[in-house]
Amino acid sequence: MNSNDLAILVPWVIAHGYLIFLIGATIEGPFMTIAAGVVAALGYFNLFIILFLAVLGDIGGDIFYFYIGYASHKLMRWPFLKHIGLNEKRIEKMRKLVHARMLSALVLVKFSPLIGPIGLITIGATRPKFKKFFWKALALSVPKSFFFVFLGYYSGQAYLQLNKLIADSKYIIMGLAVFVGLVYFAYVKIMGKVTEEIEE
Repeated sequence: MNSNDLAILVPWVIAHGYLIFLIGATIEGPFMTIAAGVVAALGYFNLFIILFLAVLGDIGGDIFYFYIGYASHKLMRWPFLKHIGLNEKRIEKMRKLVHARMLSALVLVKFSPLIGPIGLITIGATRPKFKKFFWKALALSVPKSFFFVFLGYYSGQAYLQLNKLIADSKYIIMGLAVFVGLVYFAYVKIMGKVTEEIEE
């Protein structure tokens, strides 16, 4: 994520409201959620509604992809999946991980960049009990969503405070966007290392 992404998303979220935010959070959670946090800090959205919708969108997306895999477990045989790294060996590894340690499998999938939807479909295809999946996914969705909302919210609050002190606000926006980008980059790196350890 860079300053352009945030600069585009913030006015877009303001213009389209809560429903579009919920849809966006379901499809692409982190970027949209950070932007909504900024919007809440600027006073356009209610912070508590954003927190609720961020969790709802995140868990809603998880359930959607889980059921695609659950209802169509033959999808795992699609040749296309081999081109994106989902070979038989990895699928079998995921199957064993899901049934032995569901929480670890969900951490691997939910916090790894780019794995998300395919990983959740794979988890669904292994056909675990939905209740077991749901409560563990929700337990991860809440802190994940809160983290991104508050990252955006406090970045927006910092912008408002700095804007009172510094006349040229474009430098503040760029500085905050760089800060948010660095935090997100650090998040991706840390979670990448965590998921590598889980995979081993």
